[in-house]
Amino acid sequence: MKKILVLFATLGLSFGADQVILKKPPASLGKYYPPQSNKFEYVSVMHEMSTAFYGVRLNINEGKWDRALDWANRLKDAYTRAQNMVPEWKDYFKPALADQFINAVRAKNPDQVIKASRELGETCTKCHAENQIAVKLVYHYPPFATLKMEDPIEFDQLSPKEYMRKLSDSMKALRIFLLQGDVQKAREVGEQVVERVKGTEAICSKCHTDKTVVDRIHGKDHEQALASIQRLLKEPQPNRDAIFKAMSVVGQSCNRCHNLHLVPAMVQEAFRK
Repeated sequence: MKKILVLFATLGLSFGADQVILKKPPASLGKYYPPQSNKFEYVSVMHEMSTAFYGVRLNINEGKWDRALDWANRLKDAYTRAQNMVPEWKDYFKPALADQFINAVRAKNPDQVIKASRELGETCTKCHAENQIAVKLVYHYPPFATLKMEDPIEFDQLSPKEYMRKLSDSMKALRIFLLQGDVQKAREVGEQVVERVKGTEAICSKCHTDKTVVDRIHGKDHEQALASIQRLLKEPQPNRDAIFKAMSVVGQSCNRCHNLHLVPAMVQEAFRK
């Protein structure tokens, strides 16, 4: 039965070499994800199917065909429920192939099981290849557009994108004024940088209620860098290179957050247009 072992291992996600096209997830899928539901029902059904597929393989490899048949029937049940949950995806599903898979297991014919499982698995693979990344980015990350941040300088309520633009502009202005030798202006905008960077922690806490999670982004080095910027800017002749070094540490904190959240936010924004 090693052929079956290899076959089931291939039922994964596949993409073309040149491009990945993201499709906007169908509206009906939203019923099974936050904020409409916190149970992730559709994901649960996917896990049921994956487990059932493996249950068939595991029991056939052990020669327990009756138990394999039970798992094949469970697979058909989950497959049918998944099809009904998202009508827009009905064309991905081929119920007749699930029946053929059950019949192959019932017949205890390894070659038929391999053939039927390959054909059934291809329906899963096609749907995953065309939809899984977009679904992950849209539904497994918070809806950033609904979040609001208060700008500590102008006291406006801003979207995260608007807030980050102001923070970025402040950091660029600080660098420009330092390079130009405009010390007083650098001091003024430097305070804006520090306050706006500290303000980013507020949006983290909207989702990350565990402070240790926030600390992984805004750690001790980050806090020390902000303190260094404030201290250095108060000196009669600020050490420009030292300030740039501290800003680089702060920038690393920005990168850690962006690496996690920026791409999902961009995809969500694109799908809203």
